[in-house]
This record gives sequence, C-alpha cells and structure tokens, in this order.
Amino acid sequence: MWSRPNLTRRQALRALAFAALGAPLAQVGRAQSGGGTTIHFYSPETNLNNFSTLKGEFDSFLSAAGGGKFQPYSNRAAFEKALENKGDLFFMSSWHFAQLKNRAGLNPALIGRIKDKSTQCHILCAKKTVATLAALKGLRIASAGNKFFTAHLLSDLVGADHRTLFPEQNILPVPKDIDALFAIGFGIAQAAVATESSLERLAKTNARQHDALAQLAKGPERLLPIIVAPLQADAACEAVLKVLASMGADAEGQQRLRLLGLDGLVPVSDAQRNELRK
Repeated sequence: MWSRPNLTRRQALRALAFAALGAPLAQVGRAQSGGGTTIHFYSPETNLNNFSTLKGEFDSFLSAAGGGKFQPYSNRAAFEKALENKGDLFFMSSWHFAQLKNRAGLNPALIGRIKDKSTQCHILCAKKTVATLAALKGLRIASAGNKFFTAHLLSDLVGADHRTLFPEQNILPVPKDIDALFAIGFGIAQAAVATESSLERLAKTNARQHDALAQLAKGPERLLPIIVAPLQADAACEAVLKVLASMGADAEGQQRLRLLGLDGLVPVSDAQRNELRK
C-alpha cells in the first residue's frame, strides 16, 4: 500500500487503520487439527492483519512436508491456555517466553534467524527536524508491536518517562515494522519504534524517506522468536521440528517465514536457552 506516492494523509491514515484492524483472528484454545502436531502461534511484536492467509500458507506447506497444523492467535490468554496441550509446539516471542510463570515443561528448541543473526534491537526514530525526545511529547508514535509490548520497548528506549512522552492512546498500531517507519513519511505519526534491520531495509528501498529520519534512541539486543517444544517431544513433534528447521533452505519455506519477518529457524544454543530461562 506504500507504492502510491499520491496517497493523501487522510487516505494513508485510513489504510493503516484498516490494516491494523485486519481480518477476524483466532481467539480459541485447542486447534482443530484433525490429528498430528499443531504449531500454536502468538506474537506481541506484530499486528499481523490477515491470520487466515498466514494459517493457510503454513498449513499448505506443512501438509506438503508430511503433516502438522498452524494455529495463530490474537489473544494472549487463549494462547497461554493452549500451552496445556503437551504434545504440541508453540511459536512465540522470546520476550513472552521469559514472562511465563510456568516454563518447567517447555523446551526452547528452535530460534529465528535474520541475516545470520538470532538477535535484533529496536530503535526510536523521528524526523530529523525533531531535535530532542522532549519535542515528541504528546505526539503519535507508530509501532508494529501491541501496546503492552510497545510500552515495554519504550521503557528501555527512553526510560521511566516513556508514559509521559508516549501515553497509550498515542500509540498507532501498524502491521509491520517497515509500516511504522513509513508512517512518519506520510505524516500520520511523528515517531516510530522499529527494528534496526527495518531501518536498514528502508535505506535500500527508499533512500529519500530513510535520509529524512533520525535515530533518537537504541535498545538492547533481544533474542528473536522461538519454537517451544515439550521436554519429552514425541516422534510427531520431532518430525515437525525437522521440517521447521529446514524451511530456511527451501524456497517455499522461506516464503512462509518472511510473512513473519524471518529468514530461517535454527536450533537454540545452550547459551540462548540459559538466557531464555533467566
């Protein structure tokens, strides 16, 4: 939707609003998988706007690869209820996993990769005409994360004053990181929280918009999303894990992973597993 240079400010705002609302999302617990292993997916780091397409793409790939179902969720509580399904897999934010109260029976098995890295950092951007953080007080900020996760990011980026600078009602949800950066260019937000890799991507795809932005703050490196398995995974789980681990080396698999902003999935290292369990 960003390819129309003559889009008005009102049209751009409406387009983002509809994208953020999106199609009806899964709110249920156990997926009707018809047997086999289900991969339950929930992420506070995105405002994905078409879960039916996401489910269809992953289901078709998994079916062709030998089995498994993909079940996305819009509701955190429903997803956490699904964690009781001991024979399934769970695709989730590393940040979310660290917040779970009961992780005893869950084993981080695979982790996302982007350009040979399994970490990413978030940045706060605004137009270069904005000289200080204080100048952003009360203005709209775009983010691909939900409001709770965005508030957490802002606490890392600007400290204890983040709620004063960016109250919840001023957070504009958008589907993807790159949309948050474009929102500044369209004038429908005055700042954005996005990943550093998205800013680098913008430099390659739209140098003019990139050059108009200034980076005001940078957060810590965070682990990318993970696939969590039961501690005692059965043969069906292990088979699906092998399929997921090979997706980054397969053109069809890469296409699906890019819907989630990833290039591949690789085994979690001991050091990463220890970090996740802190």
